Amino acid sequence: MIAKKCIFTALYLALYWAQGASGFRGCASADSDAWSASSHYTVGEIAFDVVTGVASGTETRYNYSNDPDAGGECHVTYELTGTYNAGVEVFTLDATRTNYSESCAPGLLGVEYPPSRLYALQMAFAEDGSAMVSSAASGELLASGSWAAGRAVYKTPEECTVF
Repeated sequence: MIAKKCIFTALYLALYWAQGASGFRGCASADSDAWSASSHYTVGEIAFDVVTGVASGTETRYNYSNDPDAGGECHVTYELTGTYNAGVEVFTLDATRTNYSESCAPGLLGVEYPPSRLYALQMAFAEDGSAMVSSAASGELLASGSWAAGRAVYKTPEECTVF
């Protein structure tokens, strides 16, 4: 009897709290309920050789929209190939779109995720294994991550865009 009450109480509380969660991922609740909004972030992984300067990897961009016409969830993967200059810790990478989810709205693909891009990323590698990723052109901080010899991974913060 006590076990049934505990299970019932836990289930009730879980359902009660779930009803109050109206925020849309990284967007504030008021923004995402009243307007069209999307949250987005990027995850990347780059393998590189300090001696030869060869670099390659993948980057996946995730976009979540609360607008059903925008397709809901959309993720796009780019294959990265290029060079690494160890002297200035800069990656110059060609990015080719190789995969995307079927739910991506065609307009979103054409505007936000072109078939190819060029990246110039600068990474600051710390001794503790952490890494900071910036735009090599502007110096703007883009992501944080980690690294080990010949490999770096990073993730941008999740951002909200209200339309």
